Amino acid sequence: MNERTAAAHADLLDAIVEALSVPLPSIAEADERLYYRLLERRALAVRIIVASNRTVSRDPQLAADAIRARIVEEPVTYALFEAEKDGGEW
Repeated sequence: MNERTAAAHADLLDAIVEALSVPLPSIAEADERLYYRLLERRALAVRIIVASNRTVSRDPQLAADAIRARIVEEPVTYALFEAEKDGGEW
């Protein structure tokens, strides 16, 4: 594997992590539902993109770009979790 290919594979892995690393939702039930739906949609998109990339182009950079484009299409729309502090340090 040459340096370009190795870098493209590393970028693909980074894109997968970015897609599946969604912030935790607030404790509101509606936000939790939105969180799980988003995570499911992103996981499905990653699976489809990687599977089709394996059978069609085998170019990891194309897959990474497609995953990142999908992240932009599916942004976080729920309220984020905020830890309550009791005035103390974490």
